[in-house]
Amino acid sequence: MSTLHAAFSFAALLVLATPAAAQEFGYSGDIGPEHWGELSPTWAECAVGGEQSPVDLAHRRIPVRRGPKLALEYGETEGEIFDNGHTIEVETEGENFLELDGESFELVQFHFHTPSEHVVDGRGYDMELHLVHRSEAGELAVIGVFLQRGESSGALAPIFEQLPDQVGPHTPLAEPFDPSDFLPAKRRHFRYEGSLTTPPCSEGVRWMVLVQPLTISHEHMARFNQIVRFNARPAQR
Repeated sequence: MSTLHAAFSFAALLVLATPAAAQEFGYSGDIGPEHWGELSPTWAECAVGGEQSPVDLAHRRIPVRRGPKLALEYGETEGEIFDNGHTIEVETEGENFLELDGESFELVQFHFHTPSEHVVDGRGYDMELHLVHRSEAGELAVIGVFLQRGESSGALAPIFEQLPDQVGPHTPLAEPFDPSDFLPAKRRHFRYEGSLTTPPCSEGVRWMVLVQPLTISHEHMARFNQIVRFNARPAQR
């Protein structure tokens, strides 16, 4: 990957992971979400932040709106898949951009949570896909896609066919893909400003969560759950 793209990807990894030398986090027990703010001084925002993610998108007290059509320029993309210890992630290499609020955000990676982190009126989904974009200024914008069990994994099938067996090693995906194929036909979405859903829980992340879910096959869901059993932060407000 190019030096510039590598820098973008490294910044985006903060959505999911921390350096090995830093305090570890998890999803249960003493290192679970309710304790993240206590595990490191740099993670205090996980406990005291006022605009934390994920959220219940139907909650009347939060300023969530159904946004306008997504302005996307996606095309043929290559990727490297790996298990980062918290989820399965794919770093992307291609010309993929989201235009938002007069700024351009480049797609740098995507990853999965099970079950979904965002909920709608208390109802969650089996999984949630996060497509992470970064601007030249370092700001993040994330598109969330709900996934529910169904007959087919559609365009995501090749990704799930190549899930890694161990934490760490990066493996090039066998075939290029178009990230737009990972999105539902109807692009209506909730939009709000929130945070990273993992430490350091930094705020200022622009979220767009699509209303229409996609399906993931029972087989692929089972395979993913063998690797990642649970990695969803509860709704924060």
